Amino acid sequence: MRWDGLATQGTLQEMKTKPPNRLGIAFTLGMFVWLALLIPLMAWAKPSGSHIEKEIQEYIGSAPFHTFQGDGRCRDAARYRVYLIDSFSQAINLVPEVRTSHGELLMRLLNTGRDDIEVVVLNTSLSRGLARVIQDLVEGACVDAVVSSIPGSNYTYEQISSLLPGREPIGPETILYHRSALRRLLRDIAFHGFPSVAWLQNVDVNSVKLRNDARKFVFIEALGRFQVPVILPYGNPDALYKGQIKSVNLLSLAGNARVYSALDQNGERLQGFPYSPLSSGDEPAVYPITECPHPTDPFKAMLDINNDGYPDYTFFRTGTIPFRNAEGQLAFAPPVIPQHHFVRWLQRIESDADCQIDDEMVLTIDQYTTLTSLCPNAFRQIVTKPYVWLNIPQHGRIYEFQAECRDRGTISGTSLIPPNKLQDLLPPKQSQAPKPRKGTGPFPAGG
Repeated sequence: MRWDGLATQGTLQEMKTKPPNRLGIAFTLGMFVWLALLIPLMAWAKPSGSHIEKEIQEYIGSAPFHTFQGDGRCRDAARYRVYLIDSFSQAINLVPEVRTSHGELLMRLLNTGRDDIEVVVLNTSLSRGLARVIQDLVEGACVDAVVSSIPGSNYTYEQISSLLPGREPIGPETILYHRSALRRLLRDIAFHGFPSVAWLQNVDVNSVKLRNDARKFVFIEALGRFQVPVILPYGNPDALYKGQIKSVNLLSLAGNARVYSALDQNGERLQGFPYSPLSSGDEPAVYPITECPHPTDPFKAMLDINNDGYPDYTFFRTGTIPFRNAEGQLAFAPPVIPQHHFVRWLQRIESDADCQIDDEMVLTIDQYTTLTSLCPNAFRQIVTKPYVWLNIPQHGRIYEFQAECRDRGTISGTSLIPPNKLQDLLPPKQSQAPKPRKGTGPFPAGG
C-alpha cells in the first residue's frame, strides 16, 4: 500500500486491527544491534591511515619519547629489512616492450644481485608510510632503512626566506646557518600549529603542504631515534614556483635523512634538477638500459638497468634480434616466428613432399629441428646456435646465429638514486656470499 494521505477509511481500520509482525520486528532490531557492534569492531581492527598518523604524531610528541634513544636495526638478522614507500601509480615505459610502475622499478633495482635484503612494500603516501614504519618499530619489528621515491617537499629559496621573517634573504651560501631555526619551526608546526595568523598571512607557501611536510619531517626525525636512515629523492626538474627551481628539500633538514643531487653519466650536475647544500651528496641519476638474450628461452630477452650485470626485467621479443655478423659488427635479424604461427605453417607444408620453402624467416633451434624431421632431405645442415635464419640473400639458405646484448637508451631521475645508493650503504651480510657486480655477474654487460 502506498501512503499518500488518500487511504480509505477501511484501509486505516485494517491497519489498526491487524496484529503486528513480531518476527519481522525482532529481526529488524537484531540487524540494528549487529551493525552497531560490527562497525566499531571494524574500525578497531583496521584503523584509517589518518588515524594512525595522528596516533604516531601524538606518541613521538609525548614527553617520554623526547629522551628516547634506541637501535631498531636488524643487526643480528641474516637479512636487512628495508621499507619501500611508493604509490605505484606512475607508469614508465622503459622500452616499447616493457611498461612498468615507478615503484616496481625501484623495488627491482633494490633487489638486484642481493639475497640479503628483504623489501617491505608500502603502497601509500610518504607521510602515512613513515607513520607505519614507526608503528612497526614500536611494536618490536626491526628496520634497517626506509626508501621512498616520492618527491614533493621542495621549496624555492624565496619561499624558505619567508618562513623566517626579519632575517636576511636565505640563499645557497647562507642556508646552513638557518638549519637549526628551520628545524625548530617544522617541529613547532607539526606539534603545535603555525606560529600566528599574521605569520601565516605573510609566508609565500601553501599552508596545507607546509603542515604535511612538517609532519613528514618529525616522522623522519623520530626514525632517527631508532637509528634508521631515510633515503629520499631530492626533487623533480619540473618542480618550479614563480619560474624558480624548488632547490630546498625541507625533509633533508632531518639528521638521518639522505637526499642526493643528480649527476649525469659523466659526473656533471644535471641541468634543471634541484641542488642545495643540504644535499647528502652527489650521485649519478642517469642509468643505461641494456637488453641481453635470455639464457634459456629464445623467445624472450632481458633488461639490465644500470648495467650492473643482473637482469631486472624479462619480456617476450617482438622486435628485431641483435647479432654479430662475420665482420664483428652489430646487425639485426627479423623477429623469430611465434610458436603458434610456426605450428600452423608446418601444417601447410606437410602436403608438400619436396618441402619447397622460399620464405625468409627466423626460427629457434627447436623449431628448426622440428622442420628437419619433417623435411630431412631439404634441411640437412646441423646447427648449434639458438637462431636459424632461412633464405637470407646475404648468407644463403641457412644462417645460424646467436643474439647479442645491445644498448636500449637511458632512464634518468633523482628518484632512481635511493635504491642504488642504499646498496652501497648496506654492505653484504657476512652470512651471505657477496655476488659480483658491475657487469661481472652471470648476466653479461651490454655490447
